[in-house]
Amino acid sequence: MPTRTRMHTRRWIAVALFGLGALAAVALPQFAELLNPEMSLAVMRPTSAVRDKGWDIHKYLKWRSSNGGGTPVDCGISPMTRPNATLAECGKAAMASNRSFYLHYAGPDFAFFHSAYGLARDNEGNIYQVEYDSRGLLHLGRAANAQVSHNNQVRETACIKPVRIETAEDGIVGCVVPVNEEESERVARQSLIDTTVCAVLANPSAFNNKMVRIHGRASGNFEYSELGADGCDGALWFEYASGDGPPGLAATVGGGARAGAIDATGRYVRPVTLRLVQDSNFQKFQELMDERVKADKESTKANADTWTFYHVAATFTGRIDAVPDDVHLFHLKRRDLDRADYLGFGQMGLFDAQFVMQSVEGDAVLEHSPPIKNPLLSRKN
Repeated sequence: MPTRTRMHTRRWIAVALFGLGALAAVALPQFAELLNPEMSLAVMRPTSAVRDKGWDIHKYLKWRSSNGGGTPVDCGISPMTRPNATLAECGKAAMASNRSFYLHYAGPDFAFFHSAYGLARDNEGNIYQVEYDSRGLLHLGRAANAQVSHNNQVRETACIKPVRIETAEDGIVGCVVPVNEEESERVARQSLIDTTVCAVLANPSAFNNKMVRIHGRASGNFEYSELGADGCDGALWFEYASGDGPPGLAATVGGGARAGAIDATGRYVRPVTLRLVQDSNFQKFQELMDERVKADKESTKANADTWTFYHVAATFTGRIDAVPDDVHLFHLKRRDLDRADYLGFGQMGLFDAQFVMQSVEGDAVLEHSPPIKNPLLSRKN
């Protein structure tokens, strides 16, 4: 079908541009998710090439920490790529003694842009995370406690009280996002709902953190893992509850979206806990997925002009994770060749929703789509 053809063409265009995307991902300063799944730092998202040396984040952090009087502790400056542990130690010590402080992580000093991140605590116990990028930041999916300024180059997020700070795996310190325990427990007790792949793609956020029973077609390649269906323009990112991907998936550059949800106050709602059911149905599905990988390879080798893609159709149960509405609307406007913004799930964050499989039913069958014109050849002509 035309929608399937467009989906496969997008996939191979993305593969062809993967080298550029991976290079951008390495070059751009992005904050790693904190070790505890209930903690995270916002990710910088560039949107323009405006350079501005006029705004001084260090002076701003000092000013912000001086609110309420007193002399704040200057915990220093450290490169973002090689964080100095003394900054986190200083901030935690100041917290323990109920003192105001500020600290500053400077991004790589590229010729065409500057970026930075900092943390500031004032004498009233308020703590602020401040992000800066001279090209501008994509302010999508942000919590109500985040404010933007300076021509979209600055985002300031007020940490939710009672505030606790921790050090991320990459060595950068940030605020812990508190958990909405009541809502997390309610979500964990939800009933399974029947839906379709197309329904989720049409309104991803309506299914976020929902347990669903869904029929779809699992496919992919060495970088992509997808769950699609007839009549849908696009697909869900597909992964297992164990954290693994299906056979054939070798390596991906993941997006910045995360499972769970943020409530209206900025507190974190945990994702529904899943356990992969590895029964006889799952083993059958795995065998068919192995056959699919072999069939895809044989198809691309056998005919250079056209390709036939294989997939495994089955009924699954699992959890849907989805991006916020504003991110989804932003992605609806993107073109196939626009640079990946890493705001979604899966490879380069290109997917607005993912399906995390808990179990598969016994109806799995290997199928294939109609042959399509080799998209790589069409790009050369």
